Amino acid sequence: MASARLSRPLQTPDPTLWRSLFRATLRECTYLPDPIARDYMREHVVRRYRRSQKSHRSDPDLARSAKHGLSVLQRANQGYQRPLERVLFMSYGRIGKRRHDLLAELMKPQVPRDTKAVKELIAQPIQFEDGWEPPETIMSLAKSQMHNGVLSSSRIRPVLKNLNPPIPETNSWGKPVPQVRRVNIRKRWYGNMLESLLPPLPDSELRILDGLIQGTVDWAPRRRKPVEVITSHSEDEDNDPLLDFLTRGPQKGHTFRDFANGRPHEITDRFMRRLWRRISSLVPRMQYSVTTNKWFFIWDTPKTMPQLAFEVDTEADLDHIFGEADTKGKARTESKPETQPETLDTSSEEPKV
Repeated sequence: MASARLSRPLQTPDPTLWRSLFRATLRECTYLPDPIARDYMREHVVRRYRRSQKSHRSDPDLARSAKHGLSVLQRANQGYQRPLERVLFMSYGRIGKRRHDLLAELMKPQVPRDTKAVKELIAQPIQFEDGWEPPETIMSLAKSQMHNGVLSSSRIRPVLKNLNPPIPETNSWGKPVPQVRRVNIRKRWYGNMLESLLPPLPDSELRILDGLIQGTVDWAPRRRKPVEVITSHSEDEDNDPLLDFLTRGPQKGHTFRDFANGRPHEITDRFMRRLWRRISSLVPRMQYSVTTNKWFFIWDTPKTMPQLAFEVDTEADLDHIFGEADTKGKARTESKPETQPETLDTSSEEPKV
């Protein structure tokens, strides 16, 4: 009887409250300044609300999570940097469920082409057994991410420490490490490595991200309708400063208590491009090398680097710019006649007394 009662989905006591929270959350998703974040967060909210109908969590716990999600979206639309960064990280797969989905897509094994490839696949050792190695794409991504110093300072994901499982040669009794422990060490090491990886984005979303940084993609969200605030004059007339002082005591003046956890920014092109460039520095670009027949990854920088070299037109008249020069690179100068110093006639000088 108890098990049957627990297996039933929890019914909310007030459907109007849940409907109001759901609509308010979807409304906040439409105000997000990023086009990818608007679509992803809407799907994320709908999926979470549908899954909560089959959850066994208590109603106050579910309501607390729903209000927290609504608060994050509201503060992100108001220009608070941390909530907006969190929404962007979730939308671009740097944290959360989408990161696991992109990583699973990257780890998807290739279909064998012929019978020989099938035999090689069957002959491979079992996962985490002796002789097993992770996929080449995962190891290439781990190496490139480990050599990137920007990722370690960003603290978005745990720092990747080693590329090989730390299997000791002997145990504490001086005997060889048993196979079960070697398997567990490889499994734990591989799980920690996957937890640290940042998978690449699809090409379509990567083009949108580059277009947002360069300013070729429109991103302006739908503006809110201003709400008219109706003030009653009767309350202002009834306010007595002396009565307020006697009942409430001395009140504080203007403080920065509201901005203790950050201040709202005006969402401008400059502000958003700085966030998008940071997102771009956390997204690897996957490219294929024809010479090595392997995939490799390159990373963007969070700041624009100055251009130190320029292309020179070979047909340009450089002599007109730099002047004629000899083979040693020294500028040629017209030869001027040397003037001999004037000789002074010292015979006519009188001796000094």
